[in-house]
Amino acid sequence: MSDAVRLLRVLVVAGGEPWPLDHGGRLHLYHVLRHLCTCTDVTLAIPARFRHADRLPDGVKRVEIRAESASRFVPDDAIGRPTWIEQRAARHFGLRPEIATYLCESTADGAFDVVMLCGSVLGQYARCCRCPVVWNPQDELVLATLRERRAQPWTRWPALLRRAALYAVCERAIQQRVAASVYVSPIDAAWARRWSPGANIVSIPNGVDLDYFRPTDREPVPGRVVFVGALDFAPNVDAACWLAERVWPALRARDARRTLHIVGRAPLPRVRALAQQPGVVVRADVPDVRPELAAAVVVAVPMRTGGGLKNKILEAAAMRRPVVASPVALGGLTARPGLDVLVAEGAYEWTTQLERLLSDPHDAEVLAARGRAWVETAHDWARTGEQFRAILALAAGRPATAPPAHEPLPYEPPAAPPPAAVVETQEAVCP
Repeated sequence: MSDAVRLLRVLVVAGGEPWPLDHGGRLHLYHVLRHLCTCTDVTLAIPARFRHADRLPDGVKRVEIRAESASRFVPDDAIGRPTWIEQRAARHFGLRPEIATYLCESTADGAFDVVMLCGSVLGQYARCCRCPVVWNPQDELVLATLRERRAQPWTRWPALLRRAALYAVCERAIQQRVAASVYVSPIDAAWARRWSPGANIVSIPNGVDLDYFRPTDREPVPGRVVFVGALDFAPNVDAACWLAERVWPALRARDARRTLHIVGRAPLPRVRALAQQPGVVVRADVPDVRPELAAAVVVAVPMRTGGGLKNKILEAAAMRRPVVASPVALGGLTARPGLDVLVAEGAYEWTTQLERLLSDPHDAEVLAARGRAWVETAHDWARTGEQFRAILALAAGRPATAPPAHEPLPYEPPAAPPPAAVVETQEAVCP
């Protein structure tokens, strides 16, 4: 069968299955697979058992990479001797021989046209593949590591800088081997290009399930602010604690009926302890986050560390809830600050922006409507999936019938009266 007729054969390798959808990486993988299986012959391989095979999109083939295969590891002369950087990456990230063996053997006989390695850690296996590779790390590790300094004492900074340097040289080594690298945020992609000039590095933004996260008729609970995120993830822990300790007391002092709901899975003890503060509620492991979002007068995303693109902003906006976000959280999104979302940095500005929406329902509703219009236009999973298919086809030397991935299209919202002007950033800290 000619290449023009035969479906593109794609091997997707991930660290685990894309279910449950309680993590940004799983959410991303699930929706990309859901589109790929409609237009390619796609196989998902993971180094674990499939415990939720019935939840995979229809048409996705499954491979469980078994640890026993490590005994058949192909010698270096079959795939090339690793460079010292690749050896250093293997020591840092941990190289699993069974994954290397499976990739070397399964890609040697032409069974697949292209491999997509999902996640930062799996990039080190590009050297084991005998067909074109697309690396999908999603987030840029150097940027995330440097941002982590903000939440760490200065004594930790030298170690963080050494780790960032390691990530930079590892990324460069991987990008010299792959046909393309894909990041969810254009900011992350721009950082990756700093140490890999000339590499094919693109950004494809995440989408949001507009049918699942849709507006409801439920009225928000007066005075309720909501933060949502995995509460065992360091950037979320830092954001939730900073919001509760540095911003919330001033808002609560102005109205004792107000409540801050911190919602997410597996909260660490530091997060659980926040419930001892007046007006703070910690909601752990809720089965469905949508009722929590629907009850919010405003959704707060005060991220100070981390990288990538924040799905929590897309989901809240899709449910037509007003969002206040930090510049770090908003990085890489096409939302217009002050019109589609509000932006705040520093305790004083956060207090001011949240107070503004808590006190003015009309202003909050206008902002929420614009946020929904923004995600409808700019963050559609079908468009994201088609861009991935085009990138994979180009890597395999097949014609791409859709435009290749590029930076997000400019967002042009419908005309509507804008909310009041955004307050200017101030360095003062609320008492």
